[in-house]
Amino acid sequence: MLDSFVKTLLGPCAVREGDSVLACCSGGVDSMVLLDLLVHAAGPLRLQLGVVHVEHGIRGEDSRSDARFVEERCRELGVTCHVRRLCLGTDLPNLEETARQRRYEAVRACMADHGYGFAATGHTMDDQAETVIYRFIRGSGVRGLGGMGLRNQWNLIRPLLKLSREQVEVYAAERRVAFVEDATNRDVRLARNLIRHEIVPAMKKINPSVAGSVCRLADIARSEGRLVEDLAAALQKSACEYDWDIVRMYRLRDLVEAPRPVVKRMVIRVLSEMLGEPRGIDALQIDGIMEVIDGKKRAHTVKRRINAQRDNGSVAFCRAGRGPFYEFPVDSPGVCMIEPLGQRALVQAQVRGFQGLKLRSLLPGDRIGNERAVRILAEGGVAKTLRPFWPVLVSCGSIISLPGVRDAWPEAGLKTEFPSHG
Repeated sequence: MLDSFVKTLLGPCAVREGDSVLACCSGGVDSMVLLDLLVHAAGPLRLQLGVVHVEHGIRGEDSRSDARFVEERCRELGVTCHVRRLCLGTDLPNLEETARQRRYEAVRACMADHGYGFAATGHTMDDQAETVIYRFIRGSGVRGLGGMGLRNQWNLIRPLLKLSREQVEVYAAERRVAFVEDATNRDVRLARNLIRHEIVPAMKKINPSVAGSVCRLADIARSEGRLVEDLAAALQKSACEYDWDIVRMYRLRDLVEAPRPVVKRMVIRVLSEMLGEPRGIDALQIDGIMEVIDGKKRAHTVKRRINAQRDNGSVAFCRAGRGPFYEFPVDSPGVCMIEPLGQRALVQAQVRGFQGLKLRSLLPGDRIGNERAVRILAEGGVAKTLRPFWPVLVSCGSIISLPGVRDAWPEAGLKTEFPSHG
């Protein structure tokens, strides 16, 4: 098993000689076998090895006992152990998912604090099968059916993923690897335990090799999903008219003509980026936006945070809510970075003549002189969706410029520029 483990480390996990690896150890059999294998691989590969144990604070003394067990085993092995303690209450909604998220946050923090290049978990083939079944039951698409990868974007690796739980347990028995058992793993009120102890055994009556079959499905889904993902990324780039971070516009014609699965995946990509939720978006939300693209509805709001709407020949995604979406002082003439938009504005002004300068996004009712700012933007060809996010330059409470469109007093030394808006 060690040879196979090392090949996985050096192959799909992309670990190299001399790298630093943080083993995530709960104290259970899978994680302790992972640690044992890493210890044996560390010498030949010159790995810098550490362990992180996350104590969720849910099981009281049992939880503290597991932490002590991992710490003691690390002392025996001469491996640095980092214990991260959380304070999760058992009354939290969706406790399983919350604990998972907080656990990974703790692992990433430990990596950052101590300079580890990789974090390794003890997920096995059986864990993969249970994950895919869980996602299938919840109505996941192809992306979710792809399950877990051997390595993710932040270097979390799963070098046991091609091994069955039975193989891991046999290794533990043969090598006399000590471990502890979490009593809550038998609680079938928790969804994943129900799948492990009741649903999978029922499926094995039909196919004794169900775990392997489900994992093959995951491999196929992940492979085909990557193809669709690549096509969606290309569509997102080619159809893009504006990408200002909190407001993005795409040519409607390009989306209508593209294959529907690719458009859906592109929508998922856009929303995941804008919402900061890489694990995906609810299918009902995607369907709502597809209705906007199909012309069945004018707009759709996702989680009260992102509006998707038609704007002439475009589909726009923008931050929901009331402005201003940004506001900051302009201390001196020059280039100003508007962080929420990812754009720069150039302000050239005689500071003595224009005091208290600041840039903010357009607000309803804004005027420059006696004219409504929104009307000036419309006459200047600025798309309706972009207008609420357009910068205005303010001096002592009065708007003196719509950068890139109108400056009120150019003769007094005021000049502003902003990216082209078509």
